Amino acid sequence: MKYALTETLTDHNMWIELLKMKWNEAEFVEFNTLFKYDLLNLELEELKIDLVAEGKRKDKIYASGKFRRYKITDSIKNFVWHKEYLTWKNYQFEDLSLLKNNVEILATITHENYIFISISEQERVFLNEKGYDFGELFELK
Repeated sequence: MKYALTETLTDHNMWIELLKMKWNEAEFVEFNTLFKYDLLNLELEELKIDLVAEGKRKDKIYASGKFRRYKITDSIKNFVWHKEYLTWKNYQFEDLSLLKNNVEILATITHENYIFISISEQERVFLNEKGYDFGELFELK
């Protein structure tokens, strides 16, 4: 699988466009929780009904802390899509990923402002023509 990386996204509408590209492919949304594993704020506590897995894993683009995986539901979509992109940094849940077949098709490292997306060369060129700054495609090991 090939990915492109951008380090410059700050616009929430551009973030939503990337979510739109991959949301319907995704089976799950996953987050890293870097602190306060058991003391979720109210907003996150309300999402517990959609939680399908949590723990530690190393087979992520950025494995850090404990992961929490949620099934795709309307409440999860509402939560993810309405949170401004830049506010994920240092939030209780960070490093959002969309997964298909247990593989990340979109992944973030929020404290670095990195967004990795699995796309074709044609899609990369198209996005860059729309103002994104995705680098050359590469494979992750």
